Amino acid sequence: MSKHRRKYPVCTNCNYTFSEGEPDNFCPQCGQENHDLNVPFKHVALEVLEGTIHYDTKFWTTIKYLLLYPGKLTNEFHRGRRMDYVPPIRLYVFINFVFFFLLSMRVGHVESEQQNRSLAEQVKSKNAAEFIKKVEAVNDSVTTDLKQKQRADSLFTMKQNLTFETTLEKMGAVSDFAPQATIDSLIRDTGMAPNWYTRSAMRKGVHIIKLPQEQLITMLLKYWSILMFVLMPIFALLLKLVFFRARRYYMEHLMFSIHLHCFVFLLFIIYMLLEYLHTPASVLAWFNLLVAVYLFLGLKRVFHRSYLRTFFNMFVLVFLYCVVGLFTGLLGLGVSAIF
Repeated sequence: MSKHRRKYPVCTNCNYTFSEGEPDNFCPQCGQENHDLNVPFKHVALEVLEGTIHYDTKFWTTIKYLLLYPGKLTNEFHRGRRMDYVPPIRLYVFINFVFFFLLSMRVGHVESEQQNRSLAEQVKSKNAAEFIKKVEAVNDSVTTDLKQKQRADSLFTMKQNLTFETTLEKMGAVSDFAPQATIDSLIRDTGMAPNWYTRSAMRKGVHIIKLPQEQLITMLLKYWSILMFVLMPIFALLLKLVFFRARRYYMEHLMFSIHLHCFVFLLFIIYMLLEYLHTPASVLAWFNLLVAVYLFLGLKRVFHRSYLRTFFNMFVLVFLYCVVGLFTGLLGLGVSAIF
């Protein structure tokens, strides 16, 4: 849908004079659009409405194909049919904006004071009698139903849980500016040796464990969003590696990766909207299955392999992605512990 321009014979920005017959939508000297905006408000309003409807049509067409036709947007992009759809990068940025906007609203409305307490406070206020009762119940059950080795393993596990919770409670009682001797003592409680890295990580943990739950979730989601952004081009690289016989450029694999990650974020947006309707959390498991089916159909449509070969390639791709994702996540946590 083209815009009806009211043009000047001379550029109002740099005074460039347009020659007769010369394209005059934009100034060739400074790049400013040659369009008179000193018009009645109704003309401007109509232009804005026209542009909005045009973009709205592109947006909903893009969303329809993204949700219902796996791989179609990627194929359309590679064939050069791009004018009818929202550009992939812009689509990713917009969907991320909506996702984190809804997420901030969701996190901002904590249901109760109990949910918004820090992890240290929750551990500290835990009912000791209830915990002892659970220990005795497990011990009785083990004594009557399990063998001696199983009982020993169960009691050892319970002891580990108690030690872990005690360590968390100690961390919650320590100041962020505690002396090094106190930090070293906490490190030894976890079974590690004090050094520059463990001290830095423990100080980071002491700070995090005292954060309100709302703040902690926000921090973790921020970290997750950065991780997803980092993994998106890595996924494209893995895609190129797994489908190396396809002889596609890296950019083609990157477009598929962007569209796939947009789909995943859209599913999370839908899930958050369904939460307001008190939809059971089990729906999330179906969404995971939906992502797997979507990935399979997308790979089949883009790379045109047999069903069996597509399934095998997808299995290898997901395995590599999980390994790289785990390594990248741990590396990110390690780096964040230092700073």
